[in-house]
Amino acid sequence: MRQHLSRRFMLLVLVAVASSVAVACSSDGTPSSFPPCEGNPLAFPHIYGGTFSVDGEPGPQGVPMFATLGGCRGPFNESVRPGEYINVSIAAQSEDNFGGEIRFYLGHPDGPFVEADQKATYQRTSQPQFIELDLTFSELP
Repeated sequence: MRQHLSRRFMLLVLVAVASSVAVACSSDGTPSSFPPCEGNPLAFPHIYGGTFSVDGEPGPQGVPMFATLGGCRGPFNESVRPGEYINVSIAAQSEDNFGGEIRFYLGHPDGPFVEADQKATYQRTSQPQFIELDLTFSELP
């Protein structure tokens, strides 16, 4: 899946993300649940896509995935094909989020969910960032 996203596809993704990205995170997320980010973002989102595997095998289609930053979560999305995901997004909700750690999860935000082995760092950006990142999970939620 190492293909570049078409401009039309990126525009559709941006419109979808802009309409659903919630912002202004509270920092009281707990291990059993992550609240959605609320408010207006301080910067454009990072939008992730790539391959994902569970215990060394391609992940199943239709499993929810989401990212967290600063204790809250971005919108959740379902994997689109076995072993592939798109449109997992997160945006900065406070100045503290710049340089913060982004974590990725498989499962529903209210649980159960499993964290990916990979993490990313949120960087200040003047435009949406489309980032390819392959994720590995030890098990299904």
